[in-house]
Amino acid sequence: MFFDPSLFLAQQPSKVMETVDWLARTPLSHILLLVAVCTVIRMAVFPKLMGTPQHQRYGGFRVVKFLNEFCDAIVYAGVIVFLLIRPFAVQTFNIPSQSMETTLMTGDFIVANKFTYRGSDPVAGDIVVFRPPVRALRQSPTKLQDYVKRCVGTPGQVIEIRSGNLYRNGKLVDEPYVKLGQSRVDFKLVNDKGRIIPCVIFPDGGINTQMSVNEYLEDPNDLARQAYLAKLPATPIPAGLYLMMGDNRNASDDGRFWGLVPRRSIIAKPIFVFMPFSRIGTMPR
Repeated sequence: MFFDPSLFLAQQPSKVMETVDWLARTPLSHILLLVAVCTVIRMAVFPKLMGTPQHQRYGGFRVVKFLNEFCDAIVYAGVIVFLLIRPFAVQTFNIPSQSMETTLMTGDFIVANKFTYRGSDPVAGDIVVFRPPVRALRQSPTKLQDYVKRCVGTPGQVIEIRSGNLYRNGKLVDEPYVKLGQSRVDFKLVNDKGRIIPCVIFPDGGINTQMSVNEYLEDPNDLARQAYLAKLPATPIPAGLYLMMGDNRNASDDGRFWGLVPRRSIIAKPIFVFMPFSRIGTMPR
């Protein structure tokens, strides 16, 4: 078996997990609108709170006071969490598929550090959160805004998969985190007249024609074109680009199909799993 899209369908998370994921993905525009509404409410009730004598501060006054304090909490939470912490420090993400098993399981919630890659670049072997290329979003049934994969290649490195094993610059890479029983198909990046093309090569010499490589095949059934691409030498990853793959490569829609990720699209580095409670702990390497 090799890349079954049905494996991307996530299990139904609990209501708590659904709420956490909803909060993590709430658009900033919605947060700003909520903060603005709460600020207006606080300004509207302020005269009532200040103008009510001490001996009349009961009944309706307590309701207004509670409303003011509730809006106050929303404003502070919105500013601190959504305008400072989430954009610049840490953010939570949900793992919706089996692509990173068994390092990360379907339904895991992770905390990712956004500071890590502000002063340094990812290195091969890092698990990273990133925005996938547009072609990946068109092809993935989950339609996620962010992906979590392992960085297997950085600028200047030559990455190949031969008989299911990953090679970096011609040297076999020990990958104890990769799920056992992986497909034996090969992979390499090739340079065809300046275009970097991801090629999944099957035992019969044919290449993958189901995903992004279609962009480079006028006719997906053109066997001569497939053979030409398959015989091109592996090429280094260009400057400013990175190659991402899932640890469960039979069930991962990744750079083998849609290509490389620009440095500017890399968001954060996961640091620990916080839900479900049975899997709380630091991120495995």
